[in-house]
Amino acid sequence: MGELILCEQPIAATPYYIDELSLNIYSLEELSYYIFHNVYLMNSELMSVELCQWIGRDLKMKELKEHLLELLKDNVPLHIFIGNLLQACGYLTNKEIRDTVEIIKTYENKSEAECHKIRADRLMEKNKIIDAIYEYENILSNDENMTEALAGDVWHNLGTAYANLFFYEESARCFENAYLKSHKRISLRSLLFAYRCNRDVDGFQKACKRFFLTEEQAKEIGEEVTKISQAEDVLSFDNYLDQLRADYADETLYLNQLTTIVEQLKDDYNHICRI
Repeated sequence: MGELILCEQPIAATPYYIDELSLNIYSLEELSYYIFHNVYLMNSELMSVELCQWIGRDLKMKELKEHLLELLKDNVPLHIFIGNLLQACGYLTNKEIRDTVEIIKTYENKSEAECHKIRADRLMEKNKIIDAIYEYENILSNDENMTEALAGDVWHNLGTAYANLFFYEESARCFENAYLKSHKRISLRSLLFAYRCNRDVDGFQKACKRFFLTEEQAKEIGEEVTKISQAEDVLSFDNYLDQLRADYADETLYLNQLTTIVEQLKDDYNHICRI
């Protein structure tokens, strides 16, 4: 998890595996930490007999196991189950527990699609882009009772996810669907950005015509994309490559350095594509 967690409760020899974040949990303190820092990813899947059994069997906390099983039997809402779990651990402060429970209680009253969108958005924030894409697409495959505005927002965020992976053709399709659903200007701009980033001049021009953009508006979008390509970090990288060429007169050494850079970029890309 990247931080040391002081554990006063027993530590399990066999971890409890949380599939959604590919995470092994060895103690109740770790579970509390996970819940507190991933509160928007919580869903009813956490309320499982398997978790209760693990607490009783591997953490040797049989009373807590029986209490949680009773809550499951009574079909309590998620915020009650988690509140009891956090209270039994004592890792979080009372205020942190109250805040966590209130957040969960708030989105328990939202529609299923809204809850899934919140979780997908949090996955994006955590750079788990592939997981977020699966979540967004799952929402859209069950959109019978979804409002047009919510569907538009989901399509837009799905387009953003694909753009982060440089899948500009796919992102353009998503942004167009977003604009057709919600009519938000940002989705139209993102659609045109995707065409320009993909160097699809024909697609860009057709979209401008299809959505009645003036020549001036189309030119403005093009200038914005050009401005982004000249951003400080982009120019800094270009300057770094130029300096590398100057520093390594030997062609073999220069190519070795470029290979190292490319391999690092590939590793970074593979990292955000992880599931």
